[in-house]
Amino acid sequence: LYSFPKTMTVSDISKIVISVATTELITCLLSKKLVFQSESYIKITSQFNRSKFRRDKTATALATKKASRETKLAQTSQKSIDKEEKKLQRDNDELSGYAAEVARRHTMAAFYSSIAFLVLYRILAAEYSGKVVALLPFEPFNLLQRITFRGLLSDSVVSVAEAHSHWVTHGGGPEATIPGVAKAAAAVRPDVTSAGQACAFAFVYILCSLSVKMMVNMAFGTKPPAGADDGVGTLIEAPQSQKMLKTFGVDAEDVKDARRAVGFG
Repeated sequence: LYSFPKTMTVSDISKIVISVATTELITCLLSKKLVFQSESYIKITSQFNRSKFRRDKTATALATKKASRETKLAQTSQKSIDKEEKKLQRDNDELSGYAAEVARRHTMAAFYSSIAFLVLYRILAAEYSGKVVALLPFEPFNLLQRITFRGLLSDSVVSVAEAHSHWVTHGGGPEATIPGVAKAAAAVRPDVTSAGQACAFAFVYILCSLSVKMMVNMAFGTKPPAGADDGVGTLIEAPQSQKMLKTFGVDAEDVKDARRAVGFG
């Protein structure tokens, strides 16, 4: 903490970026090979698409009968409409079941991918513990600083304020240089005035997860078909899930409202 690098350590940041990109690429390819190209997945997606086609056909027929009844262009009995509505409900339940099964495959693949990235995080965190990998051009506010400075504190230095005090006292503060390097070549950048500008591995890892990981997933990942792409929401819509929620005394509509309230609906 007492001596900062002159610039960002490009090799360290590159290593983190490549590690994240490689891990995401491997998990995408393995998921595609073991899950999304398997006969069971192909079969369930085919059943989902057929069920969706039947549901849409039934919904169109029901809408046509209701419209013709209202405009009196055809004699359509209420009994016929009720029959179509029951059929539509059955089709919706069937479609929800298939959609939940498709979503379950994607959820499991995402779960195993999360485990892989958790392992990667632990490995890199151990390697970069206490190491500054970048210097920010500003001092972050307290909440962000908890992320950017994570892993740079120790038993003897328990806060950013203490780190800055040690830096000024033992490392020369803003005039600090890198030991063993000529002062003219090693002076810390003039915009670095606080130890709080030090950036640890965790912040770079998070940025990689929000950018590099997402881009690799967009290029090589497998997206669920439309109608089965709401993750947990799709699983909740399944009739089996609805029954299980009722068994535990949970209203499915309350769950949906809660998800909408936090931006997942």
